[in-house]
Amino acid sequence: MRLLSDYEVYIFDCDGVILNSNKLKIDAMKNVLLAHSFSLQQVEECLNYFRKNFGKSRFHHVDFFLKNIFNVDPSIKNELEKNILQAFSIQCRELYLSADLTDGFISFITACDGKKYVASGSEQGELRDIFSQRDLRKYFSEVFGSPTPKIEIVKHILELEKTTNAVMFGDAESDMLSARENNIDFIFYSPLSNVKESMIEKCSLYRYQIIDDFSKVRI
Repeated sequence: MRLLSDYEVYIFDCDGVILNSNKLKIDAMKNVLLAHSFSLQQVEECLNYFRKNFGKSRFHHVDFFLKNIFNVDPSIKNELEKNILQAFSIQCRELYLSADLTDGFISFITACDGKKYVASGSEQGELRDIFSQRDLRKYFSEVFGSPTPKIEIVKHILELEKTTNAVMFGDAESDMLSARENNIDFIFYSPLSNVKESMIEKCSLYRYQIIDDFSKVRI
């Protein structure tokens, strides 16, 4: 197994990896959709998709909900999408301020000598503001988020650093695919994943490392 100290670049997803925010964001999405008078059955269908595809941007999810589950009239889709995204953003900003950091994360990244980046499906401006307010931006060279797809974010980071000697830490399939498409290593942080069982199977197949506590990881 490769030593973590060998990498030049460390890339982290945010939700479920840096912050214990997965469940909070699912609850926030549920609240926003119910507030727009969609049926509970439809909302639960949306949340099931949301959980299974966590890590993709909110722009992708809301567009998918409106087109494929709610089947809204195209004439009102753009305005409704805008309203849902605004309401979700407000809730996310609040929950991000209160969400706990994952166990041992700050000690872990402080011990990593290479460059550190965030590559998240969360909205970029919102995430940068929250990281600044929580005094987290100082640990990272940059914080990147949606609407740019995560695969493109990782590609951009590698181009900035002119290296592929990098590793991606994530808890969802979108994180793993972003690493695979860019030919870098992947490590699955498992405790908070919405798709833990399927990710363990995929990591076993591709021989990716699985960790459950940053405080126990040796650099």
